[in-house]
Amino acid sequence: MRANLFFGEPPAPALESARAVYAAAFGRPPYNEGPREADDFVSRVLRYAAERDGVRLVLVDDAAIGLALLARTGDWWRDRAAEAARSQRWVGDLCLEVVHLAVHPDRQGQGLGRLTHDLLIAGSPAPTALLTCDPRAEPARALYRGRGWTTIGRLGTSDLMARDL
Repeated sequence: MRANLFFGEPPAPALESARAVYAAAFGRPPYNEGPREADDFVSRVLRYAAERDGVRLVLVDDAAIGLALLARTGDWWRDRAAEAARSQRWVGDLCLEVVHLAVHPDRQGQGLGRLTHDLLIAGSPAPTALLTCDPRAEPARALYRGRGWTTIGRLGTSDLMARDL
């Protein structure tokens, strides 16, 4: 397996591979996203790399991706998560926001999700991590539960999940 961890803006070929994984994974149920959302993913990566702290993109075998960034008090998503959390223990002044984790459907069930997850959160300076997960995405929920995540509330229509790092 070939795993790459990029801090900040990834090179164009890595970004295009990440876009392809995103499109394949999120183009299926329950998400049913189209090409525009895959383009939005690329724009999000570039915007986060330019504007945010601690941006990480993991790419494994051009078949799995993970995107995360450091979230601080005052960041829109982090503050919404803090409002939704049943316990503020998970949402301190600094946490790792896992934005996306996806495995190409043709490569699921081979351990790429676990590897991508572990690389994505390794060495984060934040004490905790947060993410949202569609409750209909049972394979994703099983991955997260198996990696120590717990549901701490609801954010919109998604489960808000957290874990210690």
